[in-house]
Amino acid sequence: RAKLCLCPAQLDVEEVVRDSAGRMVTWTGLGFARVRDGAGLTFHVDNVPYPMDYELLLRYEPESAEDWEAVVSVSSRVLPTSSRCGNLLPSEQMYRESLPHSQRYVLLSRPFCFEPSTPYEVTMRLQRAGVTQRHPGAFILIDSLVLLPRVSELPGFHGPEAAVRQEELERYQCLEVFHMAPPHPLAEACARLVCSVSALMHGGALPCQCDPQGSRSSECQVQGGQCECKPHVIGRRCDRCAPGSYGFGPLGCSPCTCSPEGSVSQLCDKVSGQCRCQPGTVGRQCDQCQPGHWGFPACRPCQCNGHAEECDPRTGTCLRCRDHTSGRHCERCQDGYYGNPVLGSGQQCRPCPCPGYPGTRHYHGSACHADDETHHIVCLCAPGYAGE
Repeated sequence: RAKLCLCPAQLDVEEVVRDSAGRMVTWTGLGFARVRDGAGLTFHVDNVPYPMDYELLLRYEPESAEDWEAVVSVSSRVLPTSSRCGNLLPSEQMYRESLPHSQRYVLLSRPFCFEPSTPYEVTMRLQRAGVTQRHPGAFILIDSLVLLPRVSELPGFHGPEAAVRQEELERYQCLEVFHMAPPHPLAEACARLVCSVSALMHGGALPCQCDPQGSRSSECQVQGGQCECKPHVIGRRCDRCAPGSYGFGPLGCSPCTCSPEGSVSQLCDKVSGQCRCQPGTVGRQCDQCQPGHWGFPACRPCQCNGHAEECDPRTGTCLRCRDHTSGRHCERCQDGYYGNPVLGSGQQCRPCPCPGYPGTRHYHGSACHADDETHHIVCLCAPGYAGE
């Protein structure tokens, strides 16, 4: 199988809250987690490849010009057993970090020793800095928690050549490339060093594991292991739909195409493609008025004088008028009937007595109306017949 050289591990937040909306994509995974002032967020870490100290880097994006802070703790229900991490209790790690609104990431002030085969939780309470009153309408967008290895602990960075490698890492700022998303292309020296770091941490190169449905082949990039994805498919392994698409399968994913006027966002259900509709709109793409309304996107109720429930969604013309009514709003009686069917009039359409009733053998009229003065019924006779 094809092999890859994996760059430093990254744990993505899986909650989808927003799409690109034409802007440059500045997040990883499926999107941001939108966290309310004073609320908490937990990252589950269970795929650490090597026992060592890792720097914790938090990627975020404020929604306003306010500084925030995070109260962070790292915990595990399993006691560490490795010789490297066994002397540190997770409960000892709790600290407060500033999240300036002018930045997009912060390197937490303390590293933490993670070891393989051990589940960890990195929990943080996020709140606006310098205030005691929590505001329910204040939010911060959290992208991901990145684990950056302290490479000086790796075997390949000990001995005579260690100083040279360390100096190259710092000179070319190789690990700093992974601070922001998406990372910039690696310099040639960094590519060599980062692949060396990855090989040391994972005990060699790793298989591509390209998803057979979402990727075009089993081959992937040597650096980073990115597979070649089908349309609207993302992920290193090409194993999930991109934001704004759905229906992961052999042909890739399909665009959500949510109506910009009728939907809450351009994101839809990953399986069905159902968009989240604004009140009053329906349909998979939220591009229709709900039953009994017309004129999308300015949906308004059908006006049918109580004689029909639905109207043409484009013109507002009432459909299937009842009670012998007709017209755009079911506002007049059918031929052969008379009365005032307008809602609130207290009248209804009654058959014209000309002389029988519509549909009978003795009915010889085509329409009728009530005289405004005498209130007598005036018939409009069929050809060959006359009235009295």
